[in-house]
Amino acid sequence: MSNDQNTADDSSPTETSGQPTYPPGTRRVVAFSFMFFTGMWLSKTVHPLYFDAHDDLVAFGLSYTAMAVAGTTSVFIGRLADRWGARTILAGGVVLYALGMALRIVHGSAAVAVTSGLVAGVGASSVFIGLRTWTLHNTAEGQRAGLVSRREFMTQAGTALGMGTAGVLAAFIGAGDRGYVAVLLLAAVCVLSGLILIPPGRTDAAPGSQLKRAEVGLGTVFRSHKGLVAGVIGLGLLMGSYVSILSPYLPLLLAERGVPVALVGAVLAVASVVRLATAAAAGKILRKRSPVLVFLISESCCAAATLALALAVSPWLAACALAVRGAFLLGASISQELLQLNAFPPAIAGVLFGLVQSAFLAGDSLGGAVGGWLYHELGSSTMVLIATGLTLANALLVPAFYRRLARFTGSDLERQAVRAAS
Repeated sequence: MSNDQNTADDSSPTETSGQPTYPPGTRRVVAFSFMFFTGMWLSKTVHPLYFDAHDDLVAFGLSYTAMAVAGTTSVFIGRLADRWGARTILAGGVVLYALGMALRIVHGSAAVAVTSGLVAGVGASSVFIGLRTWTLHNTAEGQRAGLVSRREFMTQAGTALGMGTAGVLAAFIGAGDRGYVAVLLLAAVCVLSGLILIPPGRTDAAPGSQLKRAEVGLGTVFRSHKGLVAGVIGLGLLMGSYVSILSPYLPLLLAERGVPVALVGAVLAVASVVRLATAAAAGKILRKRSPVLVFLISESCCAAATLALALAVSPWLAACALAVRGAFLLGASISQELLQLNAFPPAIAGVLFGLVQSAFLAGDSLGGAVGGWLYHELGSSTMVLIATGLTLANALLVPAFYRRLARFTGSDLERQAVRAAS
């Protein structure tokens, strides 16, 4: 074991008494995730309310568009993660995201709104990539299922806490701008507190150090891993598209299928609780089963639940279908991240995680635009059927891609990375 593993205050990576074990830094990772996503959703919930109170939703839209644009630069952030290490990227991402969130207190300025979105977008992308690269370089394959599921559980818990308390806090602190501004600044402080929770890195094996990572150019990486890059981009686009075709319109779909408008929020809250329970159970399931199998089952069931949402003849059947869909979608997301962690060459993992994120965001933008057109032109049922088909395609293509990738041994991929660096 490394010195870091011997001295860390977290659980040892050695199996003891049949209990699941986690790598050093796990407690910090899960606490970091909780604080980060609590702050994120405090801000995301209050931000539109604050700007709407000042009749400035145009600037709000510009800010979120700028965030999406900034997120497509993830591949370049991933390259920096390969060079500098995950901890540096995490620290930089926390500072940038907190700064972008703090700028949201300024309304009435399109320039400030765009700047806020750009800064926050780069920061959020840095944090997402940093968490994944840290996991890859500081865990053994058998430890990842437990860590990723615990991290996802805290992500969902932070999301629920942020969404659920934002409006209450704003009202409690004071009416008007006072409450909104206080919550926006509190959200930035929550995110910034993550600086003290950034987990330690390994001291014995800096990511990609043996591969002259500073000399690896993106063009060289793409040429040396054409199939891997193409698959990552294609699957990212597909998943981003099918998620965003449906997700923004779920409240409308529930209302159209008879769920009382006053209860739509409650149904969505119950779905969040179901996702939280799924995240809690995912680690135990994935420690005993192949991530490929779990993904195939989860995504196939997600497609079936989406189809049930299209065919629902009662409001409560639609509500149940939505909750089940969210649970299986979360299971698919966790298992897909494990597939990536186990398959990506460590020396260029940051670039590949960045590609995944950039492709997903591009697909998300495309799907959101197409979803609105489908809803208005073809109707909600047809839109949901199309989302079902895309989900089923993803259920088949992702396992096929990673099974094919598994034919290359770790040494084969590493030799390709070495050639790319030389």
